[in-house]
Amino acid sequence: MRVGLIRQKYDSAGGAEKTLLLLAEGLLARGHEVHVVAVDWQGPRPDGLKLHLVELEHHSGRAAMLEWALTARARMIQTGVETFLSLERVPGSPVVRAGDGCHAAWLARRGRFCSALKRASFRFNPKHRAFLELERRTFASAALELVIANSRMVADELGQYCGVAKSKITVIYNGVDEARLAAARLAATRDRARDELALTRPTLLFLGSGFQRKGLAFAIEALALLPEAELLVVGKDRVGAFKRQAGRLGLERRVRFMGQRKDVDMLLAGADAMVLPTIYDPCANACLEALWAGLPVVTTTANGAAELIDPGLGGGIVQRPDDARALAEACRRALGLERGFAARVPSQDQWLSQTIAALEGRAERILP
Repeated sequence: MRVGLIRQKYDSAGGAEKTLLLLAEGLLARGHEVHVVAVDWQGPRPDGLKLHLVELEHHSGRAAMLEWALTARARMIQTGVETFLSLERVPGSPVVRAGDGCHAAWLARRGRFCSALKRASFRFNPKHRAFLELERRTFASAALELVIANSRMVADELGQYCGVAKSKITVIYNGVDEARLAAARLAATRDRARDELALTRPTLLFLGSGFQRKGLAFAIEALALLPEAELLVVGKDRVGAFKRQAGRLGLERRVRFMGQRKDVDMLLAGADAMVLPTIYDPCANACLEALWAGLPVVTTTANGAAELIDPGLGGGIVQRPDDARALAEACRRALGLERGFAARVPSQDQWLSQTIAALEGRAERILP
């Protein structure tokens, strides 16, 4: 089968890009001919992958977003593939992986936590307008055969905000790289992590970049109600406002900002629970990794990964990220849970097999 994949930019450090690479390698290993349309590719390329780079006249803003979507589909059809999957909002794609969730739903959820003026600005922001236009056109296209959602939450939102029929949506949860995280389940790793990180208190782990959306301010607020605990903050973002918040609450010694780190297995092993009170997350990989490692997770109903948490066994789920008391109580309970439970988290191999099967099942339709 000749199959295509669309992603505007590839950088080996990105999460969506890792998904693209895993899918491309899996398709190649199964004997398929794989074409990728992109604007830029940074990093090694799998042997046999056919890369088609396109040039755009516009490089930023709404015009660039719309030009990319139109150009990507046209170039992909020129390759003669039998079907293709887009990892972005590209109208006319037969298969779309909605890994970024639903932008209209994100704006609705975000609006609950910002001023009326900020909410009003969403309607006039060129970037949001372009996202919403592309989202509407992508999911209303007659060419659309299948949408791969990474949670039931996203599937429901696509129906509610974009009118996608349930018959066109399949839910395939993100997979976990078991080999990379294997050490996180070992008692020896936990002992070493607690020692090297100097962890002496019950420890909550906040793991993820984009601190405002992920709810770091809410986690710090809840920590003030947990005098026995400390919080490790790991990820990439500006920390000034959050350090000031911790200072105002007298938590300077109990909130540790650690920046980006690659030793995720050590962090998962050393912590006692993860907290991610996100405003919106289609399916947070950090939570899936924690669950697989046997680390209790506290998150919100606005996180698709919450669907894989068994409350009382694998952590807790709160309705509102800004409910400090409910969040603190859920964290307190999670800190008292046993580690090492069996979670319902798929492996990367399972994710890959399910995604490729979905693509292969639609290869009979030859694109015009």
